[in-house]
Amino acid sequence: MANNEIREKPSKPKVQQRGIMNKMRDKMPVIIIFIIVAFLGTIIFEWGMNYLGISGTGRVPFATINGEEITYQEYLESLNSQIQSIQQQNEGKEIDDKTMIQIREQVWNSIVQRKLIQQEINKLGISVTKDEVKEWVYQRPETLPQWLKNFFTDSTGVFRTDMMYQTLQDKRPEISKAWTDIERELYLQLEFEKFQNIISSSVIVTEGEVLQKYKDENIFADFEFVLLSTNTITDTNINNVSEEELRAYYEEHKNDFRQEEAVKLKYVIFQEFPSPEDSAFVGKLLATLTEDLKAGQIEDSSLIKLVNDNSEESFNDEFRKAADFQLNALNFLFGAKIDSVSGVITDMDAYRIVRLLDVKEGDEEFVNADHILVNLTEQDSAGAKFKAEEILKKARSGQDFNELAFTMSDDQSAKQNRGNLGWFNKGKMVKEFEDAVFRARIGDIVGPVKTQFGYHIIKVNNRSKKEFKVAEIKKTVSVSEITRNALRNKARDFWRDLDEGIKFDSVANNFKLQVSQTPEITKSSGMIPGAGQNKALFNFAFKNKVGSFIEPVKVQGGYGIYEITEKIPEGYKNFDSIKTTMIKPLVVQEKIYERLKQAATELRARIQGGNLMSLKPLYTMYNFDTADSVSVSKPNSIIGLDYGFFNAAFKLQNGEISEPIRGNNGYYIVKMLNITPFNEQDYNIKSIEIRKQMMATKQQSAIQEYMSKLQNDADIEDNRELYM
Repeated sequence: MANNEIREKPSKPKVQQRGIMNKMRDKMPVIIIFIIVAFLGTIIFEWGMNYLGISGTGRVPFATINGEEITYQEYLESLNSQIQSIQQQNEGKEIDDKTMIQIREQVWNSIVQRKLIQQEINKLGISVTKDEVKEWVYQRPETLPQWLKNFFTDSTGVFRTDMMYQTLQDKRPEISKAWTDIERELYLQLEFEKFQNIISSSVIVTEGEVLQKYKDENIFADFEFVLLSTNTITDTNINNVSEEELRAYYEEHKNDFRQEEAVKLKYVIFQEFPSPEDSAFVGKLLATLTEDLKAGQIEDSSLIKLVNDNSEESFNDEFRKAADFQLNALNFLFGAKIDSVSGVITDMDAYRIVRLLDVKEGDEEFVNADHILVNLTEQDSAGAKFKAEEILKKARSGQDFNELAFTMSDDQSAKQNRGNLGWFNKGKMVKEFEDAVFRARIGDIVGPVKTQFGYHIIKVNNRSKKEFKVAEIKKTVSVSEITRNALRNKARDFWRDLDEGIKFDSVANNFKLQVSQTPEITKSSGMIPGAGQNKALFNFAFKNKVGSFIEPVKVQGGYGIYEITEKIPEGYKNFDSIKTTMIKPLVVQEKIYERLKQAATELRARIQGGNLMSLKPLYTMYNFDTADSVSVSKPNSIIGLDYGFFNAAFKLQNGEISEPIRGNNGYYIVKMLNITPFNEQDYNIKSIEIRKQMMATKQQSAIQEYMSKLQNDADIEDNRELYM
């Protein structure tokens, strides 16, 4: 499209444009970023979050989408634009590692979707002319994208087309360049709208669908009912099912057991964890900020700026309760004086340095306690109590409580925290435990205290109502590139052992890794345990034979190596493989429903004079209740959204008692008290909007399904891992 195509129309009388031109000039970077991301924003669908690095080797293409190459430079340009946009929104605050990983994956998904759509647009022969773009700007300006209209909206919120048309005539290079890029974006959006229209043109909404939707939302009923729940059948003999019954059910419902083509994989994951060197780096970094944290002042905002520039959490000038802090930070705070600064504190969630700014007494008491748990079993309750009493004697005799917790507690967390529960207030623990703790004094060792978890020996370390105001610089330890490269090399060593013919399980044993097995993975599922929606791995699984293994693939939190262990052809599930796990529960369920139907039929025969509720004293095992103003859109809490129930019950006339109705929860008998009559006049009025809403929903679903199919059918070569 020529640079000045939409500027061919003669301008309107000139108005003062200095303000709008300054606005465009000042926001040029934002305009360019919007051009890159605005189109993508209408078409991106979520395809998963996988980790990604960006240092390249150039040995192979960065990626290809159905043979079309995606260059590393193209990816970097989109990534940098997105980063700039986010930083501008966050006033230049540094982006943390977790968010950066998400941004990288979102940019990648955006590029993939954009390429797939553009390829499909070309395949369908969709085109946009310069006259269509010009007509959009001059004849339908009110429908222009909001991001463009924002640049020509005055202080009263009015979109000024006169300003936009006048700016179109501006010949300054930076304004002309901006309009050229805007024209290109409008061209792309029109293309995409045509693409959407082709997909959605096949969508129809029938009169029957509109009518049913109206009834679901506007027909209300009051009724009495009795539910014969499936839970009322307690005869265990009903679980006795013969082989013949199982086989008969299988043959009668064979289509319910159709099997898509599927695969099974075994895999190991090399988990990414920060190395000691990564931790040491963060510790040293925080240590360099200690003096600055001591010197900073709130009055001149230097302390606030220091925290905001260096911490993962912004400065907070509110008093915080003891439970808001990790244990090691609390140990410092309880012994600190005002304005003292900690050394580097290592806690469960992060590294931090803390400056105590102020302390006050609050109104809520917190307790710090240790505990030792002895599991309670029904078979040996007395033995558990005896063991707890022996531990209590040792603790009260002066033995180290935390050492006893480490060696004798059945609470697995004691291996990490040596029995310490940190600080907690009332309402955080089970009642028996809480009562014992808050009755005890500092230093008391109490127990055994019996709870649902077992017997507890408890030591109360401290009690406090203190609240703290702090300046805190907090940093979590992330995986460095050096650590990540070492892990990747280790994963490749695993793969090389496989390539040399060593069995998968043997290699995993040598590397001290747990081997996991996937369930059946079908083509429609799209998900692979451990790897999510990994297209390369998915294609590998369905295109290769049993025993094939793939080179290390990047998965969330590490690197995975997968081997194909089973290929399952399309057809019917094997009877013997599913008769116990799938077929038997269904046969038992049918037997339960048969008994319930018989019971419901007998119950209905006993109703006298149309009085359903008169049977309540005779059938206490069943649920008698009344439902008021129920509709399909607003169902009763007991019945729930049960279409089988509603289809039968809402056909009843006022005063009529139903035959037994099979529902999701069992069998029902219903007496209709009052049901809203169908209002044809109201329907004719509301049906127009209902049809419109249903059409929009169906069209959106059709577009999403189309895009999902494009993604699933695409040949995507993803070599991002080589560019880390």
